[in-house]
Amino acid sequence: MGLKKHSIFSSKHNDFSIYGIITLVLLVLYIIWLGKFLYDSFVELDSIYSEIKSKRLDENQRIAEIVRLKKLMQEKIDMIDLETDSSIQKFVTSSKSFNNIWYIPKNLVSISSNSVYDSKWWRQLLRKIANKNLQKMAAQFKKEYNKKMVVVSAYRSYIYQQWIKNRWCPDNLCAKAGYSEHQSGLAVDLWEASTNYAWKNNKRLKWYYKWLNENAYKYGFHNTYQKWLKIDWYEIEPWHWRYLWVKLATKLRDDNMTIAEFYKEKKE
Repeated sequence: MGLKKHSIFSSKHNDFSIYGIITLVLLVLYIIWLGKFLYDSFVELDSIYSEIKSKRLDENQRIAEIVRLKKLMQEKIDMIDLETDSSIQKFVTSSKSFNNIWYIPKNLVSISSNSVYDSKWWRQLLRKIANKNLQKMAAQFKKEYNKKMVVVSAYRSYIYQQWIKNRWCPDNLCAKAGYSEHQSGLAVDLWEASTNYAWKNNKRLKWYYKWLNENAYKYGFHNTYQKWLKIDWYEIEPWHWRYLWVKLATKLRDDNMTIAEFYKEKKE
């Protein structure tokens, strides 16, 4: 009886041992499979991430290249356009006129607004692009000081400039008809067109000039006549500001150049 019971017990014990070994083997195989699955999944995800990252970098490179080419193209257009009457960078001076001395710019618009005071009894005009940026500049000035920016002269036609010259305005202060930046529709005289001495010795005008010198370039405006007759062909005019694009106005200010010097540099 005792031998039989022991035999049955031993058989069950052996069965349990086999099942345990099989279970252990299966568990090990499952762990190996799971590990391989996780490893393969990680490798695949890493590959996908690398591909996405690569494509993103390629896209950024394409965007950067497009921006660079557009910038280069605009610079080339500006240089080609430098001599045309309608060019934003058109250079005229006492010895250099418009190609067509009767030139009339397109897209002339009224300057009067909540930020700009037109001092003439008639409606003064500017080219649309120049006026857009004048309004932005004037709005900022008004925001800071609660004062309108006063324009005493904007676009002048050939006939109007001729009338001004006929009033005995000297050559060192007034351009001949067909030779004035005002005819481009891009120039304005601000607050008071008097003399450099008056501007530098009047507290109010001196303050206006300081603000313009520190801010006008941000809106594309440049003080054309700063360095007397030998360089700029006219007397110093703190009131005379010409629209040239923000990029060029900033360059001229940073390099302490006038448009006359810039034009001479480009010609050389």
